[in-house]
Amino acid sequence: MPLFSAASSAPSSGIPSSGIPPAEAGGDGADGAAPSPLWLPSPYLVLGGLLWAVLSAAAWQAPLCCEAGLQAAVVERLRVNLLHPAFPMTDLPAVASAHYSPYALLQGLAARATGLSGPSVVALAASVNLLLLLTGIGRLTRLLTPNRWVPVLLLVPLALIHWADPARWSAPSTFAVAVTLHLWAWTGHAAARAARPGDPKPGRTPRWAETAGIGAMLGLVLLVHPPTAIGAAVGCLALIAVRTRTRIRPTVRRWAFAVVCAVAVAALWPYYNGLTAARTPADGRTTGPPAVEGVRAAGEPYAWATAYVPPGEVVLTDSRPAMYALAGHGAYVLADALPDAGLAHTERRERSRAVAAYLDVSTPQARRDGITARYGVRWLLLTRFQRLPDNATVMTFSPRTGEVLARVPAG
Repeated sequence: MPLFSAASSAPSSGIPSSGIPPAEAGGDGADGAAPSPLWLPSPYLVLGGLLWAVLSAAAWQAPLCCEAGLQAAVVERLRVNLLHPAFPMTDLPAVASAHYSPYALLQGLAARATGLSGPSVVALAASVNLLLLLTGIGRLTRLLTPNRWVPVLLLVPLALIHWADPARWSAPSTFAVAVTLHLWAWTGHAAARAARPGDPKPGRTPRWAETAGIGAMLGLVLLVHPPTAIGAAVGCLALIAVRTRTRIRPTVRRWAFAVVCAVAVAALWPYYNGLTAARTPADGRTTGPPAVEGVRAAGEPYAWATAYVPPGEVVLTDSRPAMYALAGHGAYVLADALPDAGLAHTERRERSRAVAAYLDVSTPQARRDGITARYGVRWLLLTRFQRLPDNATVMTFSPRTGEVLARVPAG
């Protein structure tokens, strides 16, 4: 279709109907050619870029709670020891902790290279994750439909899901979904690869290196977020089945090689075996956020407490939001509300019982002192309804929730 409809009436000789040569007819170019059309960004680029900017800014304002606090704690442990980190929340060497995925390792490397804190790296990673997600949506929708408004419609649920509860936005699952979208786009292009000119076949099989790369990406998703990997694998199979235009036997061999590569990446990951590592303990119990005079502590940033507790020191508390905020800034907690699956069951049980015994008003002071000495506890974070031990020194408190941070003498 011509750019200007009037241009279609010009004779094939290239001379305008008026008889005036192009050089004399005037125009923007030196040869009288029509001006190039003005490039305009697509609606998805404009609206997606706006959404990226808004959500990226919001990531720096979200409280360090729940998933964000846990991820910041993982970064802090990798900053201290990249090869043999401790558990994210507990001051013990991590053994097969599924938190140390390739995604976490990239964050740890970024923290060590830039000197940024765990919370800063997590906030920065949120922008990168969202950029990967938006570009993945764009690539996949272009593969499936030429309608450029389809990806724009997908921005609506993306924004609503984030704003529903930004503090619980899961960075690893977002990264895994973003990689999955790019994986599907790559798989769809590889499966529907056109034949070379002159080739009598209707299509040609993907290259070995290409299927290896697709398999490695699937293994990456499996290591970062196994539930997403299940959907990623199903989507790849559907795209291969629908879009393949070549003979079955060579295609099956190449996609089987992709599966082998995915399994190898997951099985050979040095921090844990991605095929067998459990994500959460079967008997794990959670402690709900405490409510103090109608104020839920989940929205408490805990900056008043993290400013006092140095990285690497142990805090005793049963407040789950406080646990994640403190760990995200480098401290440890005696017992996590949702312990790491790699931590031995007996150790988890003993630590949980120690916290319960310490906070019990009937526990003698001598036993409390024994608990702090055994686990190296130097700090207490208590609600205003929990009794403060006689030997504890109040350092600060939250005027919003009434929670108290106190220091106890070393055992």
